[in-house]
Amino acid sequence: MGANLQELVSKILTDEEFAKKLADDPRSALDEAGIEPTVDLLEALEGVDHESLKKLAQTFSEQQ
Repeated sequence: MGANLQELVSKILTDEEFAKKLADDPRSALDEAGIEPTVDLLEALEGVDHESLKKLAQTFSEQQ
């Protein structure tokens, strides 16, 4: 997992406010966190709800 993805997963799992904002407004949440998103990441995050985002982050975390 790349450094940015690891950082993102960790932040989703430990910062509830960030996880909610990421689901609502991915670009803004990533900018505020200092994470430069790729176009693919932004597209992947569009339309993902908060609970699904947390489950996805947990799955990535467990695989590492």
